[in-house]
Amino acid sequence: MALIQQDLVAGSEDRLLTLDTDTNLQWLNLSQTAGRSYQEIMGGFGQFTTTHGFQYADGRQIGELCGHAGITKGLTEPALTPSPNDARNHQGIQTLQNLMDGKVFHAETNVITSRGIMKPPAPPPDVPTRILGTIRLSLSLLNITGSHAESEGPTASPQTGDPEIGSYLVRSQPQA
Repeated sequence: MALIQQDLVAGSEDRLLTLDTDTNLQWLNLSQTAGRSYQEIMGGFGQFTTTHGFQYADGRQIGELCGHAGITKGLTEPALTPSPNDARNHQGIQTLQNLMDGKVFHAETNVITSRGIMKPPAPPPDVPTRILGTIRLSLSLLNITGSHAESEGPTASPQTGDPEIGSYLVRSQPQA
């Protein structure tokens, strides 16, 4: 298992992709879509869903990525309960945040978060818009037992971007 940084544009050294070698999926850096709404991304912003072939990741795919990084708290074990996996979990969050960026430092709590929109569920036929769920990675700089991942139910509007929220975009690694 390995998470490897790659270039979106070959040879550019942009390091905008994270390859999960277990799933052969490439993940776009969260900073590339921060502040952009779901509708902007689906409408072709950055050509990520058009030219580059990305799609929104679902919760299962994000869970696999987090698991492959070593993140367990908030996924397979309680988020804020001390665990023998605390150090590994903390390191996994730090690694994934360094690879995928989208980091925001909160000085009042000494926590670094990264948040991303995941694939929304299909809306009921009589509902014109949907509320999007996000995944948040929280890295506590003061206490490793406080580092965790969590799914934040309906927190993002499809029409409005948030500078602290990117999009979890994923694609299969193109064949060379």
